[in-house]
Amino acid sequence: MPISSGPDGSTRGHWLTLRHFAWLLLALVVAAFPLVISGQQTFVYRDFGIFSYPLAFHFRECFWRGEWPLWNPLNCCGVPFLAQWNTQVLYPPALFYLCLPLSWALGVFCLLHLFWGGLGMFLLAQRWTGDRLAAAFAGIVFAFSGLMLSSLIWPATTAGLGWMPWVVWLTERAWHEGGRTLLLAAGAGALQMLSGGVEAVLLTWVLLGALWLPEWLRGETPRGKMLVRPALVIGLIAGLSAAQLLPFFELLDNSRRQQVISAAVSPMPVSGWANFLVPLFHCSSYQGAFTQTNQIWINSYYSGVATLVWAAVSLVRARRPRLIWPMAGLALLCLLLALGEATPVYDLVVRHCNVAGLMRFPVKFVILPVFVLPLLAAFALTADSAGPARPGHRLRWGGAWLAVVAAIMVLTFWPGPAGFSLSDQHAIRFNGVMRAVYFTAIVVVWFGGRKFSGPDRRLWQLLFLLLVWFDLFQQMPLPQTVGPAVYAPGLPRRWSPPQPGLARVQVASTISGTFSHSALSDVTADFLGRRFVLRGDCNLLDDIPSCDGFYPLYLTRYAALFYNFYRDNLPAEPLLDFLGVSQSLGWQDNQLDWRSRDSFMPLLTAGQMPGFADDLTALQRLTNADFHPRREVFLPLAAKPFITASNFVAVSLGPVTYTSQSFETRLATPAPTLVVVAQTYYPEWRADVDGQPVRVWPANYAFQAFEVPAGAHQIRLVYWDRQFRLGLVISLGTLVVSVFFWVGRRKFPTVTGPPVAGDQPSAA
Repeated sequence: MPISSGPDGSTRGHWLTLRHFAWLLLALVVAAFPLVISGQQTFVYRDFGIFSYPLAFHFRECFWRGEWPLWNPLNCCGVPFLAQWNTQVLYPPALFYLCLPLSWALGVFCLLHLFWGGLGMFLLAQRWTGDRLAAAFAGIVFAFSGLMLSSLIWPATTAGLGWMPWVVWLTERAWHEGGRTLLLAAGAGALQMLSGGVEAVLLTWVLLGALWLPEWLRGETPRGKMLVRPALVIGLIAGLSAAQLLPFFELLDNSRRQQVISAAVSPMPVSGWANFLVPLFHCSSYQGAFTQTNQIWINSYYSGVATLVWAAVSLVRARRPRLIWPMAGLALLCLLLALGEATPVYDLVVRHCNVAGLMRFPVKFVILPVFVLPLLAAFALTADSAGPARPGHRLRWGGAWLAVVAAIMVLTFWPGPAGFSLSDQHAIRFNGVMRAVYFTAIVVVWFGGRKFSGPDRRLWQLLFLLLVWFDLFQQMPLPQTVGPAVYAPGLPRRWSPPQPGLARVQVASTISGTFSHSALSDVTADFLGRRFVLRGDCNLLDDIPSCDGFYPLYLTRYAALFYNFYRDNLPAEPLLDFLGVSQSLGWQDNQLDWRSRDSFMPLLTAGQMPGFADDLTALQRLTNADFHPRREVFLPLAAKPFITASNFVAVSLGPVTYTSQSFETRLATPAPTLVVVAQTYYPEWRADVDGQPVRVWPANYAFQAFEVPAGAHQIRLVYWDRQFRLGLVISLGTLVVSVFFWVGRRKFPTVTGPPVAGDQPSAA
């Protein structure tokens, strides 16, 4: 596609070099979050305070102790940590917040990925359009879209989104160019994979597949190369990420979602498409920020009214149909999938493509439309900026402007659902009117600036980009930030928390649920209240071991016990004794407070008489008030042929040496007996008696036990993650091969694929 520009190169924004755009984007990020950048404030809204920050804090504590955080003993009676994926244990840029003050660095880490995503979108759009102004528009829209701003509460999601344009840009180059570009694409893909943004990774490769298939069918680049090169990139990514993927797949095989989670939870509402025009349409406020009804994942996915209109224009003109139509079709499919069970599309896709079920909430499919919209709009902007306006062009744009503003006004003043507060309605209407104002200003400046040339035109283009940024940044009230002191360890309490390895605390589900559905207007007081009741993973901030936790994946047996049998109340007292619960949170004299329990057992015991039962029977016995955990333990029926212990035995246990990934002690027993550990069963735990391995069995349905013969013995239980170790060998081997290949290539090979719009011949 030919490039038309003025004598100074300003028509297509050629003054916007990568360096200039990077400085502009960085200035916009700083202007948007000055208090976070300066360290005076930090994020705390929703999952950032109760999930993201505590997990980063725990990871940082392990890092400075010099240990791999493979297992977290402080939540859910023990749960795999690295394998959760979004904990970012193997994500190299996480060193930023591991080595710097966490209360400042974690928020800045998220903002840097917002910047990184905008920069990558600039490069991708520039490659596809050859227009730097359109590319700058796409970069700003993606970086400050409602999706990116809302995702700042999840470092893993923000990082995955930040790498998304880089992976598309480099992989699309790799299947055309080969050579070192293959390694660059693999490196970007591996970093996105290790970031933990699972949904962003999945949809990135869905988009790449939709772009690759038509090119392969056309055969303009030799089909053999088009098969081998992407396969090589994918293989390198898998190899470099193996240390993360293998533990994750094992956790996935041993876990499940809670039964309360289904496709009906957090879909985009049917009215949600209107939020692309009016971001607060049918939304209600929570601590000043707005969310859709029955959609709890994200606050906004607004990408700008102007972006939406120019994306529609690109479909009408279809100047690059080989790119535009696959992206547009896939975006439309994802918008239908985001509606969940409101249409039959979601059930049909999930039924025939199990990997789609990894999307915990259907609304997450909106990631791909938000990624595609600025690219589609960039194609239309490129066409508009090339040459003089055609006859009737302004008239058509005037009609489009009138129709869009009318639609915004109708949605803005549409009556909200019953129960909406008057203040929310006023905020929604003001917000809608401002969207119309910004859209009008953006269109006027875009067309008005085309009358000028040289430095004056550059000023108009800069004003155009700033208006786009203002529209996006002010699309919704942003969640409040707070002083970093709210995260200080050692929250004052009237009771002494139990030590890890000795006991635990337990919070009733009803109390935890109360704090998940209510909020105080004072954000600092609200979060400190959540820390008091150990909401989510807040116990990690004070190293308090808890029976509860908040994670994407729960081990199957743990989830069945705690979320099927005890979703509403505390477990029966004998089970609390077995779990080592020394403090439980409940209501006393109409006050919420912690209650001490003196009957709790140590986490490691021995001598119980074995009983054998199926899972349902074991669950029923375990949760009854007549369960006697000091004298009996229930094992699966499959263990009966292998267990020789048959009676209760009085044993002598020495002091237990405990670490986060091991138990060790001496035991003397007059007869074969069982050692029972009140820690969640997981296949990667290994036991040995006097250095000889013995089998670990599920005990009391969800926990651990192994047999010890008569006599005095040294016993040990260790977390030995074979999948991680195997994956680490594969990842290091792949890294060595990649470095060798990179060093061996002295230069990039010439482009063998078709030319891309905007590519210029070298002066050489």
